Amino acid sequence: MGSVIGSAMKENMKEQVEIQAAMQRNMMERQIQMQLAMRDRQVAMQLARGRELFNWYGSFAACITLGVAAGFAKTKNPTMLAPLLPIYFVTGYQYDMCYNGKMDRIRAKAEEIMVNEAELIKVPGGPPTIRAIDEKLRKMV
Repeated sequence: MGSVIGSAMKENMKEQVEIQAAMQRNMMERQIQMQLAMRDRQVAMQLARGRELFNWYGSFAACITLGVAAGFAKTKNPTMLAPLLPIYFVTGYQYDMCYNGKMDRIRAKAEEIMVNEAELIKVPGGPPTIRAIDEKLRKMV
């Protein structure tokens, strides 16, 4: 009789372990999805910020262009146009980042680095382990 009860308990424990493992997998998948959703929101915020900043850069560049053009018209000195070069480099970079696919090129380059140059992005000392974290916590106490 004891073996029947013991056998039933073992089966019950086995089912419980399987249920817990399934719940842990489900929880982990949900956490990963949550992290990806948060990352997407952060990237969208950065892109929106960049687009807003581009409007300001563009306005600034237009104002400077008018001032420089007026100075050039008055003096006929071509060196008056020199400040436009760095201003338009910055404005062009910002435009490329926000509207012209620079993020796609950066993402593609990052994927290429991860595949072909993985040794460059390894974490110093390797990834943290539970044991290392526990030891560090014990040292702090």
